Formats: sequence, C-alpha cells, structure tokens
Amino acid sequence: MAPPAHVTVVGASLAGMSLTQELRRLGYDGRVTVIGAEKTRAHYDRTQLSKDLLTGLAEPESLYLMTENEVADLSLDLRTGRRATKLRVVNGGKTVTIDDGTTVEADVVVIATGSSARRPPFPADLRGVHVLRTMEDALTVRTELVNATSIVVLGAGFIGCEVAASARALGRDVTLVDLQPAPMCTVLGPVVGDHFARLHRARGTVLELGTGVAGLTGDGHVTGVRLTDGRVLGADLVVIGFGGVPETRWLLGSGVEVDNGVVCDDAGRTSVAGVLALGDAAKWHSPRHGRPVRSEHWNHVGLQATVVAENIVAGTANTGGDTVSRLDALPSFWTDQFGSRTQLVGAPHPEDDVDIIAGAPGESGLVAVYSRDGRATAAVAVDAPRALVRHQALVADGAPWPRVDVDR
Repeated sequence: MAPPAHVTVVGASLAGMSLTQELRRLGYDGRVTVIGAEKTRAHYDRTQLSKDLLTGLAEPESLYLMTENEVADLSLDLRTGRRATKLRVVNGGKTVTIDDGTTVEADVVVIATGSSARRPPFPADLRGVHVLRTMEDALTVRTELVNATSIVVLGAGFIGCEVAASARALGRDVTLVDLQPAPMCTVLGPVVGDHFARLHRARGTVLELGTGVAGLTGDGHVTGVRLTDGRVLGADLVVIGFGGVPETRWLLGSGVEVDNGVVCDDAGRTSVAGVLALGDAAKWHSPRHGRPVRSEHWNHVGLQATVVAENIVAGTANTGGDTVSRLDALPSFWTDQFGSRTQLVGAPHPEDDVDIIAGAPGESGLVAVYSRDGRATAAVAVDAPRALVRHQALVADGAPWPRVDVDR
C-alpha cells in the first residue's frame, strides 16, 4: 500500500520529534505537520530536568536532542506554542482544530501529546508551590532553590525522589511525603522501595511515609504542608510529584478510545483508522501483560516511534488488518539519585516475590529478581549493569525462578 500524503503529529517533544526523525530516515517524503504546545523547542532530555538541570550541572542548551539546523532539515510544518483542541473524523477524513482557530486536514494523525503533571486542588495563587514536568518548571524550581531553606516534596515516585536527591545535593533541608510505606512502592514494591528509603535517610532526607497531605498553609506564599495526622511541616518551597495525567481531553467526541491514555494495539493504532498514538499519552497493548499498558519511560518512546513510522511508510497505519511492525519490547528504565544509578528490566508488580541475590538495600551493588508464579518477571540492579545484563534474558523469557543453575 502507498504511504499517506500528509501526516499530522500532535505533540512536539521526544515522542513526536522521534517519530518525525524516523519517518524521514525511512525515506518518507510526504508532508509532515507537527503541533507543539510548548513555545520553545520541546525536544529535550526530560530525564535531566529533575537531576542535572535542577542542580545547575547542566544548562538548557545542553539538553536539546536536536539542533535548530537538524530540525530544519526534517522539512516540517512546525507549529509551536499551539495546542490541538479537537479531532474530527468524518468518512475517514481527519481534521485537527488548533487553539488559534485554524484547522489541519491529514491522512494520518499521530497523537503524541504526552502528559501533564497531576495537580491537587491547592490554591492556585499560592507562590512557592510547583510541579516539575517541563523545562520551564525545572528552571523555576532551580531559581527558587537558591533562597529556599526548607523543601517539602509531595510524592515519592521517580520524579519526587529525584527532586529530593537534587535538593539534598544542594544542601537544602528536604522532607519527602508519601502515602505509601516506601518510596516508589507502587512500582517497585516494598523490598526495593526500602532500598530508596535507606538511601535517602542516609543522606539526610526526612521521610514522612504512610501519611497523606490535607492541605497547605500560607498567605500569598507557602509556609507549610498540613498532613492528614494534623502536623504541619514548615516549607518555603513545595514540589508536587504526584505523577502525570495523559493529555487526551481534546479527543472527546473523536471516536478514539481513551482509558487513562489512548488505547492502542501493539502497532500503535487506535480505535479509529488512520489515528495512531505513542509516548506518555498512549496505552499500547503489551503481549507480555496481555493488556494495554501506558509507559512513561524514555526507552519505550524510541521503540514506539520506530514501529509507528514503519507502519506509516508501509501504508499499514490506515487499516485494521496486518501491519509490518509490532512492538514486543521488554520494559526498562533507570533512575539516578545521589550519584547512584538503579536500572530495571521487566514488569514488576508490588506483590511479586523478590529475592535479593547480591548486596543489601541502601547499598551500591544491590541486585534483586522479581518473580510471580515461579517465573522471573523483572530484575533490578544498583550500580551493577553487568548483573542486570546477566538476568535480562531470564526476565525476557519468563524463565523459572528461583534457578539454582544461574550465576547470581
């Protein structure tokens, strides 16, 4: 089948721009329109926003993934500082309405709108309260860290823990608050979560775990965080790390199925022919899970971009039948905290069995394997990349675990 004449990509950050690069690399010479909400270049390394950018070890220019010349070479109709407000599909034709009132008609539409930071119902006019999702967010927090003395981070997931580690590296007093019994517990479970609890406590972070947030105090500027047990933590800077919400509201009425993300098959195709999705906003079917899964990790985006681009170029993006490319990738991600890198492969569940096969929680060299129903589901390694590689094949194959014949 012939490739489409015009592809419109809604989203100009890592997912959207990775897709445009793949399209051109594969020889697609059709028209490509890209609509991006951020006013400046959005294709930057978001993994460093909570780390080197926040601590001042990196400056914005070093985080961009493409130069302006490289973007120009892609020959895109690039519209930055603009949001898509509606997708209309009539008789197979697709029209994207933009917030400036203009419309774009396309043969194929790719949703790469990402996610926005989840915001609790705190007073919007209270200064000193921030989320961290964009470069602008990170630069604002970095500026306020200069004079802040007491920082409270709400949410001990990846972003929250990384922000807390960065603030401690700058010598600030930091308290990390979460309802869960351990940091990153909802993803990694209590055993590996205890590793991060020990890591943070050893470096001076105060952990308030198993408690919720009732509200904030302050008049004009935040002065504290009120916990559900009645205590108030003093704070002159609050960073919220409650995760992300997929940017899918603009798809209402389009016919595209949404369920905490755009529901896709393993080729990135949605419930509407000729509409695909990738990145944080997408929920791809995972053969390993047997259900749609939304992944917000860097490694997954590049793989999805390749699959979507291959199907567009092959002309199989606009059908519900066979496709030339599908994704069956082993999930993987990493986090850097206090100069230590933790890497994970697989899909752990908080209730999986966990065997620590090297090291100990809180220490470099920790290696652990997750298992469920006697099969390996994930492996995690702290500053031990070779150990991770040794166990990656076991996880990929869902091999029996524990294994006495494996070099641990």
